Amino acid sequence: MAVQHPPPFIPCPTELVGTQPHVAQVGHMLKKTFGVTDIGGAVGRGDGDHGAGLALDLMTSDAAHGDAIAEFVLANRQRLGVKYVIWRQRYNDGNGWSYMENRGSPTANHYDHVHVSFNRAAHVDVSC
Repeated sequence: MAVQHPPPFIPCPTELVGTQPHVAQVGHMLKKTFGVTDIGGAVGRGDGDHGAGLALDLMTSDAAHGDAIAEFVLANRQRLGVKYVIWRQRYNDGNGWSYMENRGSPTANHYDHVHVSFNRAAHVDVSC
């Protein structure tokens, strides 16, 4: 009987326009894992986590797809260096979902993307 070996560890790329290296790694891993084709980062985003290269917007209008991404990120938030997630006008920092105020549009209310903010000093080691 042949010995089964785990797949080789292939580090994710550390470059994704406008993001910190650890954020880029997680972005590439989520893109591969969930088939996300459009990921927004920091380009032209000003202040806050996006401007610092510490946030990603994983674009999806499909509720079940977004739920799966948000649940995975939250379940692995310490390993991924995640600070909080926003999805469907709700915020979760690992202590459960809280509803947010109406910001006026589907995009501002995060109905068409999962927003993930990361800790500045996080060290991640994810495979692609």
